[in-house]
Amino acid sequence: MTADGTPRPDKKTLYEQIGADFIRAALTEFYQRAFSDMIIGHFFFGKDIVHITEQQIAFATGMLGGPRLYRGKALGAAHLDLKLRPPHFGRRQVLMYEVLSGMGLDAELCQGWLALEEQLRGVVMPARAVVPK
Repeated sequence: MTADGTPRPDKKTLYEQIGADFIRAALTEFYQRAFSDMIIGHFFFGKDIVHITEQQIAFATGMLGGPRLYRGKALGAAHLDLKLRPPHFGRRQVLMYEVLSGMGLDAELCQGWLALEEQLRGVVMPARAVVPK
């Protein structure tokens, strides 16, 4: 990537290296696990797994350097009412790693994907002001 975030012409993006089919399969598997996970599954009660999966596929495609297909809410707004805490985000990262590596994705590509998601930690889990008593 160049300093402005655009891919270097001599280097393939993570999207190009991983491929659209793998991204779709990995996120489909991830959300199957996340929806039933004992730590983060409660965030998905009553939610539409197909809709959330499709939204995440569109978002991840752009995040990984592919076409910018995501047209949903801004990430901060979409996660605002969830009151996510660090262990929740950490669990998401663990599940994602398990899916990616379990499906045979190269370790360097796993690390690249997870590093991009890690950059979103402060967006989906903003610091909350503490009001003194």
